[in-house]
Amino acid sequence: MNARGLGLMVTALLTALLTTLLGGQAATAASLEAAAPADNGPRFLEDYPSFSPNGDGDHDRLEVGYQLRVGAVVQIRVEPRTKVAPFTVALGWKPAGRHTWRWNGRTPQGRLVPEGLYEVHLLTPQGRAESFASLDLTFESGVFVSERFGAPRDQVSKVYPRSVAVRDGVRLFVGRVSDGEVRSGVVTFRNASGGVVLRRDLRSLDRDDELIWEGRDSRGRPLPPGRYLATVSGADRLGNEGASKPLRLWVSQDRLVWRQRTRVLTAQKAWISPCSGSTTPECQMTVPGGEVTPSVRLAGGLTHRAEPSQPFMGRARSQHFLAVPKAVRGVDAIRVAFAGEPTNPGGTDVGHLSAGAGGPGAEAMVSSGSTGRTRWVEDPVYGDGVERSDRDRRRLPGAYWEFWTEGDDAFDVGTFTVSLRYLAVAG
Repeated sequence: MNARGLGLMVTALLTALLTTLLGGQAATAASLEAAAPADNGPRFLEDYPSFSPNGDGDHDRLEVGYQLRVGAVVQIRVEPRTKVAPFTVALGWKPAGRHTWRWNGRTPQGRLVPEGLYEVHLLTPQGRAESFASLDLTFESGVFVSERFGAPRDQVSKVYPRSVAVRDGVRLFVGRVSDGEVRSGVVTFRNASGGVVLRRDLRSLDRDDELIWEGRDSRGRPLPPGRYLATVSGADRLGNEGASKPLRLWVSQDRLVWRQRTRVLTAQKAWISPCSGSTTPECQMTVPGGEVTPSVRLAGGLTHRAEPSQPFMGRARSQHFLAVPKAVRGVDAIRVAFAGEPTNPGGTDVGHLSAGAGGPGAEAMVSSGSTGRTRWVEDPVYGDGVERSDRDRRRLPGAYWEFWTEGDDAFDVGTFTVSLRYLAVAG
């Protein structure tokens, strides 16, 4: 044995002796981090355990399982990601096998640490292991509107329970239920005076943690018009109890009715940028397969010239959108027609149109050298609008369609005729 190996053995024996004689307080964290073969190092049996030391007897202590491949002197070092100073707990000699360290969420001085994330280090002469633990003292859930139909997030959602054409409702989402974080609870709806008008047990939610708020009482009768609040209260899996912030809702005295409208637009009127609805930089990197320019022959029209040298893209494409702000429940269905002619008089070139979604291969697609009309498309893309996110800009409900030419075709489209079906407020 060389001198370095002999020195390490002496250090380990002295550490074990001092720990035994002094009740485990003599060993330091530094002495337990000596280099050693990785095969003999300790390991944690669970990552990211959580606990809630609130005194209710439910998950009050953190239980951290760990395994030793050989018997060793063990220390636990806790390094908070809060303002609490790091501290070390000496566990003394432990034989090889599985063990559990339990922590009540207090410092060696007996002070309860604040909630947050804590790094936990398992230290032995053979090596170390690291994990994290979460101290959670707060009930976290909430009620949110699932579909806003392009409305701003701070806009109060309305429901129209007096509608005859449809049984109206607002789809609500309750957070942290299906992932097991919320163990039990109820969603409570109150009127402006604080009176309870409806309760729904969380066990009645669908698989998406959603429920429909219809603005009706437990007997199905429309509630009086006015302001209402929705909250979720209950207990989470750690035993924390509480209630969420209230979600503002509004019951309207108006009714929803079906509308069917038709608009005739020049091709330029509804023309949008391919990246008009995106906030991502990669959208600007799209390689064009041709060019789309204002038409010199048809007023307000667009000329589409495909580029045959671009076989991967191979088409000149324009995208179009017509916002329908009165579609309070989104656009139910659209149908689009076009009128145009080949760019070169007397030619046989054709244009292609798809409505609601897609492009080439879309079900609602039509091709013609003069006029064409798609079938009705139900639940069209962007029909429900878009809520602003990290990737998308907010967009009102509306109709979306695409027009393009392929190969070496050139086509001028002059107008689009857009038919819409949607629910709107009567009057």
